[in-house]
Amino acid sequence: MTATLSPPPTTAGRRRRRRGSRPSAIRDIPVRRLRHDQADYDLDRWVVPGDPIFSHFLAILSAVFPKGEEFFVASVRRHRDAVADNPVLKEQVKGFIGQEAMHSREHRRLNERLAGLGYRMARADRTIGVLVDSIYKIPPSTLPIAATAAAEHYTGLLAEAVLSDESTRTTLFGTEAVEPMIAWHALEELEHKNVAFDVMEAAGGGYVVRVAGFAVTTSVLASYVAIEWGRAVWEDRHLITRENRRTFHRNLMRQKLLSPWSARKLLIYLRPGFHPDDTATDELVQEWRLRLAEVATANTKADTEPAPAVSTDTPV
Repeated sequence: MTATLSPPPTTAGRRRRRRGSRPSAIRDIPVRRLRHDQADYDLDRWVVPGDPIFSHFLAILSAVFPKGEEFFVASVRRHRDAVADNPVLKEQVKGFIGQEAMHSREHRRLNERLAGLGYRMARADRTIGVLVDSIYKIPPSTLPIAATAAAEHYTGLLAEAVLSDESTRTTLFGTEAVEPMIAWHALEELEHKNVAFDVMEAAGGGYVVRVAGFAVTTSVLASYVAIEWGRAVWEDRHLITRENRRTFHRNLMRQKLLSPWSARKLLIYLRPGFHPDDTATDELVQEWRLRLAEVATANTKADTEPAPAVSTDTPV
């Protein structure tokens, strides 16, 4: 199947909704099977054409997703009793688990291909596994779900940048093998962006715990991605030409994922009273549900393929 993304439909301006009428109060979270098979398409050594530096960034992101998403699922499941009396959030948790399971599966398949091209995927996968296992054991019990909520804020920013800005999407993820998969992943990140946050609040995690979770995610997980990216680029420095560096600088200016826009969006998480729905992405979600209708098909049952649990001492 040739996977093509339909042109965007016309959309009205996005509106900020008041706290009392959050979209997440009625949001459905479908679980889809990706019909686009990245294995049907060639991947060059540099998956961002002509740009080894951003290629390593994409590879590191993909490498950390499977173990990271298993951690997210384990952290949410740990507090499932806290949402037992909230049928909407309970169903959203099922959708969250199903979506993250599918993401882990598809990224593992991509990671095998990237490893075959010479990217150091096993090292990143192993290290992120150790890090998330360690976070899961840190008291209080609400800290891991707070770290997960913060990580979902990071991935939500990635998703918003990818789906709202064509230049970002095509510059960093524009190959036929990768673009539909990344767009599908980004869509579902926006669909379930509230779940970990709402579970954290239901479990009693207040502002202090939320900020602590953000600090852990930023200092441990996000910092590891940055460090591993730099390490991979340094190890391949003999392959990086002057023209490659010029391409990287051009690409850096064409995307907004790593930009002041992203930094500003990131820090609003620390505002007292913040909720993920404060960033209005509903119309973006509806647009991309239409554009990806032929690329990913919704299952009839949400939690059809549970993600493997991270190795912790606490049952999940």
